[in-house]
Amino acid sequence: MTRIVCLIMFMGVVIFWAWHPAIANENGKRIYQKYCVKCHGEDGSVSEYGRARKARDLRTNKLFISPKELLVTVKYGVYGREMKGWSDILTNDEVKDVAQYLRTLSYKPDPKNGEGLFNLRCASCHAKEGAVKKLFGAPDLDMSPLGEREMAQVIRFGRHNTVMFPKETILLNPEIANIVAYLVSIKK
Repeated sequence: MTRIVCLIMFMGVVIFWAWHPAIANENGKRIYQKYCVKCHGEDGSVSEYGRARKARDLRTNKLFISPKELLVTVKYGVYGREMKGWSDILTNDEVKDVAQYLRTLSYKPDPKNGEGLFNLRCASCHAKEGAVKKLFGAPDLDMSPLGEREMAQVIRFGRHNTVMFPKETILLNPEIANIVAYLVSIKK
């Protein structure tokens, strides 16, 4: 009887450590370093090789993509980009581990830099006295009801049926994160 109890306790410890998030995170980091660093860099900020292939900065992934979308992106890739899917190489558990690790990467946005980018790229439509504000009727962003993620997506992908075109080709993810940080800082 004592052996059975000990065996059950031992198996419980083994199962706990096998499924523990820290273990999955270490496995995700190992897989990231093996397969992803070439394009996305050690810290997720994009390598020189990745810049030439328009790889995304992964430190800002929380602003642009949900956890479920991240799993799909890792598993199946991104259509029209050089981000290939890894479903033929990684198991489902390994895809989950990598996605979990990616969520730990972080970028500290700079609102001051965001203000400069806003003035350069956005102010003509969105500033109180913007040159074309009256023409297009662009909203004042200090009153925006959008959250950080929604703002980032509108900046990156544009807004359908408006003149707000996608900025993903002229702004990098960290620049968008900086603009969003500035907009959050001026919200009333």
